[in-house]
Amino acid sequence: MIKHKIIFISGRFRSGTTVLWNIFNNLPQYKAWYEPLHTNLISQIQYVKPKEDHIGVDDYWKNYRNLKNLKKLHKHQFGQNRLIMEKHECWPELKEYINFLIQNSDDKIPVLQFNRMDLRLSWLKNNFPNSLIINIQRQPYPQWISSRKHIKDESMINNESYEDAYDLMQWAIDLSEKFPMLQKSDHRNGYFRHYFIWKLSQSVADNHSDLKLRLEDDFFDGSDGIKKLAKLLNWESEDIQIAENLIHKPESVHAKTETPDCFVEIERKVDKIFKKLGLSKQFPSSNLESIKQDFYKEWSEYSFDSSLCKNELLDAIKLMNDRLTEIHNNR
Repeated sequence: MIKHKIIFISGRFRSGTTVLWNIFNNLPQYKAWYEPLHTNLISQIQYVKPKEDHIGVDDYWKNYRNLKNLKKLHKHQFGQNRLIMEKHECWPELKEYINFLIQNSDDKIPVLQFNRMDLRLSWLKNNFPNSLIINIQRQPYPQWISSRKHIKDESMINNESYEDAYDLMQWAIDLSEKFPMLQKSDHRNGYFRHYFIWKLSQSVADNHSDLKLRLEDDFFDGSDGIKKLAKLLNWESEDIQIAENLIHKPESVHAKTETPDCFVEIERKVDKIFKKLGLSKQFPSSNLESIKQDFYKEWSEYSFDSSLCKNELLDAIKLMNDRLTEIHNNR
């Protein structure tokens, strides 16, 4: 067993990070922390129970209960600001908070499962060099379907400004200062933002993760994921058996999901933008400012407008308040 390591799980929302967290949470040598950067972590601990498709999960938050100083050290900004960070950026409060959870892992190997760290892996590795980063990815279109299935109003599913449960609009706004093509664009399918961020996440993982897993290939349609984890972490046969028994394929993913032509076209458009702006070959091995200098003419076609971001957020708050009013009146 590799006792000196810290393990970080990283991945996009609905990509299988809970599957990995649940495995470590059930192995006695680990202490696994679920979504420590959740913007509403404190209220989540108090009120939120596991989703139906998180099979075999009884309690996300057990390790947080009765944890002293959590409210003092956790900040909601960790999960919604500076969602992309490069190696030498400084955020001492975030580092202190992660260290706090590591130190409260007793004599076990700490495992922190992140859905809001996948564009910060170089920062994470630089600040925690004695760590293993395990990244899990899912194919972009099935991930999109999974992340929008909770939206009841079909007219809103492809709306890029809808404030869905997985923060696509919020992420796009935070990232748009560095990637202005993510700013709101009228009548554009929200899959553009989803796939653009998915590609950024994939590029960062290719450069900075110690193990890359794929939800479909390694867990749902095959069993190589457990073998890869066992090899990396020197698991005993008992550990492997526990892990294998925790893999369940939800009913919602049994059918193959083919990407419709209109979504394939969006992917091609984003791929062309990545190539045009130098992101395909240079990101994130080169820092973003250097890439922008090398491709100055191409990047100069895009400009950042903070008023677009402000108005999109204000519109989202208004719609959210409308729904809260409706819920209140229907009680």
